[in-house]
Amino acid sequence: MKRTSNMTYHETDESRELELYTTNNGDLYRQMITPIINSLRKKYQRGTYDADKAVNLWYNVATEGAKRYNKEFGSDSQWNRLFNVQCRYTVAVNLESYYKEEVEYNA
Repeated sequence: MKRTSNMTYHETDESRELELYTTNNGDLYRQMITPIINSLRKKYQRGTYDADKAVNLWYNVATEGAKRYNKEFGSDSQWNRLFNVQCRYTVAVNLESYYKEEVEYNA
């Protein structure tokens, strides 16, 4: 993923809402988060874990979470307006630190 100037860390109410939705969505956890944790755990065991690359993976989860949030609570066409790039990037950084302990567990 190419980082843009809009990708800066800035906590907002929207980013916190998206983070809570993403971490508490069971389907998202089974379909995306668990495989990412397993993949990052292997990288951590090999000593090739890179936090910046991990944030790229978590950014994909944040984007999917934003789409699912608006599908459940709002309009499909406006998911990008409510959760902009900065919001999704902030969530990705938070997810990386949130799941870091789980990645390191049994490594």
